[in-house]
Amino acid sequence: MTPDRKDLPPRQREFEDPDERVRPLPRVLIAVIVVLLAWSGWYLATSTPQMDATLGDGRTAAGFAAPKAGALDGGQVYAGKCAGCHQATGAGVTGVFPPLANSPWVTGSETRLVQILLHGIQGPIEVLGATYNGLMPAWKSLSDEEIAAVATYVRSGFGNSASPVSAATVAAERARTSTRTTSWEGGAALDSVP
Repeated sequence: MTPDRKDLPPRQREFEDPDERVRPLPRVLIAVIVVLLAWSGWYLATSTPQMDATLGDGRTAAGFAAPKAGALDGGQVYAGKCAGCHQATGAGVTGVFPPLANSPWVTGSETRLVQILLHGIQGPIEVLGATYNGLMPAWKSLSDEEIAAVATYVRSGFGNSASPVSAATVAAERARTSTRTTSWEGGAALDSVP
């Protein structure tokens, strides 16, 4: 019969101090890891993808071809410079950024749209019955081709069906208003643009 621990002298009632020796991973766990690594290496080395070519987004190799020399994608320019305010759908943000879809400022005079892009707008402008009073930055830093591409994109996208804008038109408008250093003062000032 073993004596109860409380009957032992104080020093003998204490448990052993834990030791700090290295505790290796269990051998079974190491074996499982080795087997999984070996199997995954074998699988990657010997398998071939068995994917149906009709799956995916439907793009073909021709869709990845480099664009023609000088051809710019107005959609990419719009996504990088305009979509943050006017949204990817061209619907704008009610009361803050005007819509481009069905907007007479977009589908009307192409020279007026080019002037908006070149010099920006600061002040009230009425679009589809709502008044917007904000600031649109000038995009003078864009090339004539980039401005023509984005103008053509917004004039033919979002349900709009206006004619394209040429880089020559942008160059002529840039030259015509080259001395202008300020934004257009709202829609009233833009009414003077042909």
